[in-house]
Amino acid sequence: MSAAFAQTSVPASSTEVGKAQVKANNKKADAQATANKKKSDAQVDASKAQASANENKADAQADANKAAAKVSSATSVNEASDARADANKAQVKANKKKANAQATANDKKRDANKKASVAQAKADETKVEAQSDANKTTAEAKVDAAKK
Repeated sequence: MSAAFAQTSVPASSTEVGKAQVKANNKKADAQATANKKKSDAQVDASKAQASANENKADAQADANKAAAKVSSATSVNEASDARADANKAQVKANKKKANAQATANDKKRDANKKASVAQAKADETKVEAQSDANKTTAEAKVDAAKK
C-alpha cells in the first residue's frame, strides 16, 4: 500500500513542479517583455535626440551658408572681404552649434543605453529569481515524494 501511495503522490508533486515552472516561465517572459519595452523606448528617445541634433546642425549650417552666399553678391573688394570674414565667423559659430547639438544627442543616447542596460539587468535578475523559485519548488516536491 505504501508503494502505491508514493506513486500517487509523485504525479501530484509533478503537477506542482509543472505549475511552478509555468509560473517561472511567465515571470521570465513578463520580465523580458518589460525590458524589451524599456529598451525600445530608450531607442526611440535616442533616435529623437539624434533627429533633433541633425535638425539643429542643418539649421546652423544653413545660417553659415547664407553668410557665405553674401560673398558672391559683394560689389567691391572691401565688401567681399567683409563678407568673407562674416562667412568665416558664421561657419565657426555653426561648427560650435553643430558640435553642441551632437554632444547633447550623444548624452541622450548614452542615457538611453544606460536605461536599456538597467532594464535588461533587472529582467535578468527577475528571470534568475523566478527560475530559482521553480527549482526550489521542484526540490521540495522531490523531498516530499521521498518522505512518502
